Amino acid sequence: MKNSIITLCLAIFTMSSISAQNPDKIVDNMIKELGGKKTFYGMKNITYDVEYKDPNTPMTLVSKEVYVFEKERSYAEYSKHSIFSKNGKVTEAYDGENVWIKFDGKISYDKQANSMARFWRKTNYYWFAMFFKLQDEGVNLKHVGTKKIEGRDYDLIKVTFGNDIGDAQDTYILYVNKRTKLVDQLLFTVVAFGIKEPELYKFHYETINGIKIPTERVEISSNWEGEVVGKKWATTYWTNIRFNNNIDMAIFSK
Repeated sequence: MKNSIITLCLAIFTMSSISAQNPDKIVDNMIKELGGKKTFYGMKNITYDVEYKDPNTPMTLVSKEVYVFEKERSYAEYSKHSIFSKNGKVTEAYDGENVWIKFDGKISYDKQANSMARFWRKTNYYWFAMFFKLQDEGVNLKHVGTKKIEGRDYDLIKVTFGNDIGDAQDTYILYVNKRTKLVDQLLFTVVAFGIKEPELYKFHYETINGIKIPTERVEISSNWEGEVVGKKWATTYWTNIRFNNNIDMAIFSK
């Protein structure tokens, strides 16, 4: 009888341990803590101002962004664009199929400019919606361990993608806070630019319309242990965030 009780306890402990390390369950709990996928996509669209500064490049991007969740449409008007500002006012759009970039209202056919526009339109949308997209088809999740950082316990979730998913197949390591269920930080590659060593992102969240959104983000080069190796932090700030706007869909057309 005693042995049976011990065996039962061990079985329960093992099942509990496996459940605790289930990456799909961890990500599902994280999405629910953020406010839920149904609530997020039910907002239909979002507008906000964003400022990105990277002192290492140096690069500054300041824009007003519009995203429509259907077809992942993306639009931006830049007030600062350190790469293309000499060409005049910069606007970009992705209509769900094609990307365009305009300088002072005129379509550009420059391959480099269009390639950069595609990167920013797809990337900016992805970063904003990323946590809700982790349950999309073609996303692979794997629990790769646990870690304690500054007294906080984390589940580490590795994210990879199928060969036909997206323009580039990056790798991410999410640090999911066991207590809050939120992603406090993550490691990621930027394969599109040949960056295969990780960058480290850290987030600060705000709750808007019932959705927890990272509105402040810092970034620096690191290693795969999450240790900082870079010199200076890049910063991104999101402000004036508004869901469910009346969007003139003509902005996505050339």
